Amino acid sequence: MKVSVIIPTLNEAVNIGRVLSEIPKESVDEILVVDGHSTDGTYELVKKLGYDVIHQEGKGYGAAINTGVKNVAGDIIIIMDADDSANPKDIPRLLSKISEGYDVALASRYMNGGYSYDDTFLHYIGNKVFTLLCNKIHRVGVYDSLYAFMALKKEIFNVIQMRSKDLEYCMEILIKMHKAGFKMVEIPAVERKRTYGRSKVSALFHGLQILWVIIREIFE
Repeated sequence: MKVSVIIPTLNEAVNIGRVLSEIPKESVDEILVVDGHSTDGTYELVKKLGYDVIHQEGKGYGAAINTGVKNVAGDIIIIMDADDSANPKDIPRLLSKISEGYDVALASRYMNGGYSYDDTFLHYIGNKVFTLLCNKIHRVGVYDSLYAFMALKKEIFNVIQMRSKDLEYCMEILIKMHKAGFKMVEIPAVERKRTYGRSKVSALFHGLQILWVIIREIFE
């Protein structure tokens, strides 16, 4: 089965080179950077480095992933961030779980053996609260509901219909995959501290979006 890596980017020129260089090329067949119309030269840099890069359709993190899914050829998709926080060395570990028969393998910062060097106190508390709500209301049963580093079969996107366009995408895809009966597993992972730049996560704005997805999915 072919493996495609999708990396959404927005103004990550200072980080994207290291991310791309660390991806284990022996484990993947295709790498696609989906750029959200960066103004810092991210798109041009990726092309210069010799990797495939396209402009995303629409705006937002979720919209970038949807664009990537439509443009990759792999049977298995790896989704990872461009800020250098996800460790590409975890990619073979995620893929091994797919080989074992799982449909989805999720990297988890909060299960035993995982950790985050990039968390703020507010983000940590928010994740714990949203994960608790996700598990209690939708019975998903995960330790970390908001870490967008995963391997999943592309065929999943033929079953679930994603509506979210921004960071709440992480919560929606998790709930919908569980509802659809896909077999999911978590592996412990260590989130590295962002090397350069600032996080694009707004605790209040994105927190409200995530909460709305959790509520909306009760009635879907």
